Amino acid sequence: MLIRLLPLLLPTLLLFAPSAQAQTALQAYSMLYPPLHMGPGSGQKPGIADELVLRAANLAGVTIEIRTLPWRRAQLMASQHRDACVFPLSRHPAREKQYQWVGLIAPGQLRLYSWVGSTRLASLQSAADARITVLAGSSAEIRLQQQRLPYSTTNVVADGLRLLQLGQADYWAVHDVVARYEARLSRFPLKAVASLGEANSWLACHRNTPKAQVQALQQAFLQLQAQGEAERIMRNYLGDRHDETKPAAE
Repeated sequence: MLIRLLPLLLPTLLLFAPSAQAQTALQAYSMLYPPLHMGPGSGQKPGIADELVLRAANLAGVTIEIRTLPWRRAQLMASQHRDACVFPLSRHPAREKQYQWVGLIAPGQLRLYSWVGSTRLASLQSAADARITVLAGSSAEIRLQQQRLPYSTTNVVADGLRLLQLGQADYWAVHDVVARYEARLSRFPLKAVASLGEANSWLACHRNTPKAQVQALQQAFLQLQAQGEAERIMRNYLGDRHDETKPAAE
């Protein structure tokens, strides 16, 4: 009798059996933001964030597919779709409840940069009449808005440095990791003249992304940090920890 019932019970048993294959792949959206995300077809290393996110996913047994989008759209996708994530995203109160904050990718600061001969600003308001350029939709833009400083936006992060080089901007508001990389790549001597505050970069996922996937990734990120893997990846792109673009004092 039991043998006869097995064919009938098998589909039901399989329905409740755990399966890695049944787990939905997460879509992780990013923008072109060297050295954190280089983008497809760049002919370079994938990026600090890509390497760390994919290593964490492999360690956690979670499938993540990375796609490149304009920054505002990348954030929108991660806020609207259950199986979507975004990186490298900085935390601040306006974003805190929109996402689940999965793993720290890189600590950092937002700063105003100028050419190396510039003097340090006494205060941010000293730049009230200056020409400031910033990436549209970035945390640096939000900080400039909070400080009520005028600015113009670019859609490509490196365009901020180009405007500075051409003398069409006085200051570039950007993440220090990006400034270090671009200054090293272009050999343009940048100097940080003012701080806009902390801006740690994270992998963040939709509020309803399955908890099991999120928790597995969180543990994987912590493990990679503890093993020094995150720092090793960072050094591959930026060299040692000495930052020539960092101001003498905050």
